[in-house]
Amino acid sequence: MLPIDLDVTRSIRAYMATCLDGEFSLERVHEGLRDAAWYSAKDRRLLRAICDEHPQQFTRWLYERERDGRYTGLIMVWPAGYSTPIHDHSGLWGIEMVLQGALSVEDYALVEDAGLHHVGTSVLEEGQSCAFLGTEGHAHRCTNLSARRAAVTLHVYGGMLERYRNFELRRDGRCVASPALAQVDGSLGPARLHG
Repeated sequence: MLPIDLDVTRSIRAYMATCLDGEFSLERVHEGLRDAAWYSAKDRRLLRAICDEHPQQFTRWLYERERDGRYTGLIMVWPAGYSTPIHDHSGLWGIEMVLQGALSVEDYALVEDAGLHHVGTSVLEEGQSCAFLGTEGHAHRCTNLSARRAAVTLHVYGGMLERYRNFELRRDGRCVASPALAQVDGSLGPARLHG
């Protein structure tokens, strides 16, 4: 795929450069990210091509890997009805923003000897986002709420998510964790390290 430089990823890169100076605050980054994310009609057309190229496949596209490893940025394309397993983020903080469609986010607490405890569910529509600290006991599952259309989300993580755990809740109430690798399907934007 040819390099695609999106307006939204360019605006997020510029915004994140301002956030990395001084003391880091996830709340401040999350709050400002909504204002910084400019998702243009051009972006919508370009990402439509990615959706059409992989209509039945969940894909992850790296748009930024900050040189010092302080954050990475991804665009994710969710086929109609796709749902992730319940999973953690290996201790990384994260922000997830819906660019197209709507996403359900089910949050869970990992309770020692008790498995998973459902904490709540949020529905994120276009332009809405959620943030998480990536604490040891946090896990979630995300689902594209449309049965017909792909959803597109923008993610910012506090490092490079390479490995994580999926959680299966068994009938007896026990929770079984299995290691997983975070696949990246390609890159968007300039092929460079930012710093």
